[in-house]
Amino acid sequence: MSKAGTFATIAKGASYLAFALVQMVKLAANGTRHAADMIIDKRRYDIELLVGGATIETKKNQSGTQLGKIVRIMGEVGIEQAIITDVNKEKS
Repeated sequence: MSKAGTFATIAKGASYLAFALVQMVKLAANGTRHAADMIIDKRRYDIELLVGGATIETKKNQSGTQLGKIVRIMGEVGIEQAIITDVNKEKS
């Protein structure tokens, strides 16, 4: 095997290792965010998304943070209305 081939193989392995490390950090960050969300934000909401009066999706047991994200992107994705119902998590 030539020097270029050896270098290419080592570089490819290093790139796979770096990719795996980045994915592990992302997974840890998401897990931490979801865990904190479950502990800190106890209020939960059911969200019904409507277009033209028809329900296109129902999201259950969403946190306040998730509700905020949905409300922010509604106009960008064409959602005309949302019916938000408060869910009392403590009684469930």
